[in-house]
Amino acid sequence: MAGDDGATLVIDRREEFGETYAHARAWRVPVSDRYPDGVKYSFQYGTKDDTKTDTATDDGTIIRYDNFPDHPNAAIHHKHLPDGTVEAVEFAGLRPLFEAFKTEVTEDYDEQWN
Repeated sequence: MAGDDGATLVIDRREEFGETYAHARAWRVPVSDRYPDGVKYSFQYGTKDDTKTDTATDDGTIIRYDNFPDHPNAAIHHKHLPDGTVEAVEFAGLRPLFEAFKTEVTEDYDEQWN
């Protein structure tokens, strides 16, 4: 189902790993200057907020892949690293990027994700 802005949710996957979580969300959106590939996404791995039961917040970001267009000096497709830096990532489509994110979470952070 498309939203008011023409966005259609195509990926919405959340995995809980105890004290950490992964949440991948992506939408097909109209091609525009802000989203030239016609997609908008955020794939985040982070820690949960201890003050709210089962709630995860951006404050605990470990890594995040996204294409939010308003990050200064960031490539369209980029990754936020644990030290706060942002680096460009190759974008060959939503599925390959999601698979790269999932592989990083399982291999680099030793999480069990089915």
